[in-house]
Amino acid sequence: MIVLKFGGSSVANAERIKHVASIISNKREQKLVVVSALKGVTDELKGFVHSSVEAMPKAEILSLKQRHLDLAEELDCGSTELSNYIEAIFHQIEKICLGINALGECTERIEALVMGSGEKLSSKIIHSYFETLNLNFKHLDSEELIVANGTYLVASLDEKLTYSKINATIKEKTNYIAAGFIASNHEAKPVTLGRGGSDYSAAIYAGALNAKRLEIWSDVDGMLSANPRIVKEAKMIRSLSYEEAFELSYFGAKVLYPPTIRPLIASNIPLELKNTFAPEKEGTRIDPTASLDDNPIKGVTALSDVGLLNISGIGMANQSGYAKRVFESLERESINVILITQCCSEHSICVGINQQQLSIARASLNQEFSYEIKRGLLNDVEIDKDFSIIALIGDKMINRLGLSGKVFSVLGANGINIKAIAQGASERNISVVVNKSNEHKAINVLHEAFFTENTKKIHLYIAGKGNVGGSFLKMLEKQAYFLKQQYNVELKIVSLFNSKRHLSSENLKISAFESEFEEHAVEYKDLSEIVQKIKSENLRNSIFIDNTASQVVSDHYESILNAGASIATCNKIACSSDYSRYSNLKRLAKENVLEFKYETCVGAALPVIKTIQDLVLSGDQITSVEAVLSGSLNFIFNTYDGSATFAEVVAEAKELGYTEPNPLIDLSGVDAIRKILILARESGLEINFEDVVNEGFLPDECLQAEGTEDLFKALEDNDAHFKSIYEEAQAKGERLKVVAKFVNGKASFGLKSVDISHPFYNLDGKDNIFSIKTHRYPEQPLIVKGAGAGAEVTASGVFSDLMLIVNK
Repeated sequence: MIVLKFGGSSVANAERIKHVASIISNKREQKLVVVSALKGVTDELKGFVHSSVEAMPKAEILSLKQRHLDLAEELDCGSTELSNYIEAIFHQIEKICLGINALGECTERIEALVMGSGEKLSSKIIHSYFETLNLNFKHLDSEELIVANGTYLVASLDEKLTYSKINATIKEKTNYIAAGFIASNHEAKPVTLGRGGSDYSAAIYAGALNAKRLEIWSDVDGMLSANPRIVKEAKMIRSLSYEEAFELSYFGAKVLYPPTIRPLIASNIPLELKNTFAPEKEGTRIDPTASLDDNPIKGVTALSDVGLLNISGIGMANQSGYAKRVFESLERESINVILITQCCSEHSICVGINQQQLSIARASLNQEFSYEIKRGLLNDVEIDKDFSIIALIGDKMINRLGLSGKVFSVLGANGINIKAIAQGASERNISVVVNKSNEHKAINVLHEAFFTENTKKIHLYIAGKGNVGGSFLKMLEKQAYFLKQQYNVELKIVSLFNSKRHLSSENLKISAFESEFEEHAVEYKDLSEIVQKIKSENLRNSIFIDNTASQVVSDHYESILNAGASIATCNKIACSSDYSRYSNLKRLAKENVLEFKYETCVGAALPVIKTIQDLVLSGDQITSVEAVLSGSLNFIFNTYDGSATFAEVVAEAKELGYTEPNPLIDLSGVDAIRKILILARESGLEINFEDVVNEGFLPDECLQAEGTEDLFKALEDNDAHFKSIYEEAQAKGERLKVVAKFVNGKASFGLKSVDISHPFYNLDGKDNIFSIKTHRYPEQPLIVKGAGAGAEVTASGVFSDLMLIVNK
């Protein structure tokens, strides 16, 4: 004997029922078939009884009746006897609903009676259809054979009596069909076995008859390593032990009703999960044998809407009986405990339950411990809600070192706080409690860590698509395939925006970002919309890329970090703002277990900040930094020779992308001061912008220019000033260099004339040079030199910071 169960989607209509018949016909063994109600019918029936309290659902009842009558006709089994049976069932439903409407209330007993009608109808119709095919099936009345007590909607099986009845009834060597979900209690009143109870019904029949195997057919291929609606890369699980299957189903794997496992264990009956619409697929096999793969984790799943109760107080320490009283108190209110943890000091117990029962549970516990609370031995019971339990399940987790550590590390690296932890002595289940808002993110990062062959998905929110931004996007396009193939890193642009428009899509194609932006980008009012998007989407491995020089963008860094995204930026404004803000940004990144990278704020792609950070980290002390750290100004003064006006050289630098969008930021020293300020701070100095001495070289007329156009006019008008500075240096055989430095805790910026012996004399083009002296390099300084300006060079530095975050 084999038992086959077909769910509601498998018997949703005539075409699918015919398909089920073909599957059954190919089975040579003696069969017992258990069927659910037609798809959606149980929910409709439940809706009838609840809506009847307010108004009679006459039209809905009639429509559902007609659906069943039409189904019988489509299957050519619409006999008078079957039609009368359908009419009688719906006549009873209508009478019950009239009674509910008259009374204005509905009991669980009545709800169970109505909800069980769906399986009665489907089993009768399908049995009649099988008769037309001469498949030799006999109909069984599950209400007569399965006995269960307790609540009417989730009754508990009387195994001994049920098995006796089934074995007394099933004696013929024929096939059988029965309704799932329904049963009766000892008073012969209809009850149900809980939502998903048809699986359980099939397992009960299999257990009673010591079946060769149980097959559960649905619309999925089997049990997956995670919910595919949450994790797109969820993988098929080929085999599971009974214990693994129970844990996965209990914690939310909808393909299997948890109690289904119980009747199978005693006789070691295998269970196969199969897809009705792809019967050729292997599916998932559940039995006592060892797993077929070596992954210690079989699945990552979640239980939502969990509330926490915290019972605490010094009176609990070294006292026995408190846990017993907690359980007894909750049991009196029929409250199921999902999770319990207790600290080693024994002064607190944390209990996880369905959050809808939190108020009842707290009242019961406060009553139970009222004496201790009044005496100050215990605190009032605390409650907290909106949590999810994330569970990692697998038999082979036993004695595997480092699994728990990896779980906590992965969650922490993605800014997910763990509220409580539980792991049984069997080591088959590691459960962590997290905020419900982090449920999907937690499942994805854990699944990625244990199942996706180390492929790491990175979700990018990119600000700016101008010179630097455009170059950065082209690098993404060029490197995306290489990174995925060689390093298992998949970069995904989630949002791309400039100062006015944004384009958001998790499937935005890097190779077509320009055309997609032009065609589909929409206007937005405020950058807070983008920040809110980061927070609400809550995607794992989120990184915010700032390729702008915008004050508006940098002003949102705190909220971006608090929203859960790391930051890689070439925007100097935040790191050169007030020292308290600079240090607060670094603190926020650390607290949220995120990264805040800004290497390109100084020296473009040159590793200047990293070098200073490493020196400090190793215990060295920076004594001075002297630098030509403005690639744009170095280019300007290397190029300017009086043959063209100073304004024309600045315009050329702007055209090449060497200057800021407004060159006054470079020429006034603002940009260079910001850079030396950042280096001084990285060296350990607590200084602000106004502490840097600015020995400027611009005439006041240029400094007061409003906008780029006014600036260039002022530069033209003052060309004689720049020419005289140049000629004075030339007369001495020296070259002009814009130098920033800090020595002995004091920082300055200015235009210097250096002779041929100076290490800065031969610095050509747009290059930067940094001369760093430390306690370890007191005489011969450490030199960092190279290109320090340009869109492509800057973009490569941002990309390098991105990869540092990715590989953290």
